[in-house]
Amino acid sequence: MNFALPKLDYSNEALAPIMSEETLDLHHGKHHQTYITNLINFIKDTEMDKMSLEEIILKSFQDKSKIGIFNNASQHWNHNLFWKCMKPNGGGNIPPNLEEKIKKDFGNFEKFREEFI
Repeated sequence: MNFALPKLDYSNEALAPIMSEETLDLHHGKHHQTYITNLINFIKDTEMDKMSLEEIILKSFQDKSKIGIFNNASQHWNHNLFWKCMKPNGGGNIPPNLEEKIKKDFGNFEKFREEFI
């Protein structure tokens, strides 16, 4: 499987002032890339070389001999999700379906936030 650093849907300065251009570049271009490079090196010439990221995570989970594989694969997956959750001028209203579920389960957003924290 060929793993690569995902292209962002926004420029490196687009999240400022919440995340500076320098921080985003460091976290995306160097930190995340290191997880990918390590993962590729760990799985090179193994059966996992042909697996999807999710398959690698499931196969390496709780196998102490594959802790390096699991850590790098799961961090690659986590970072992929993180970048998709970020957007310029983000925030705003909660999507209606999520707001309805929060009210049903917690009573209101403030109670949800209190319990989450």
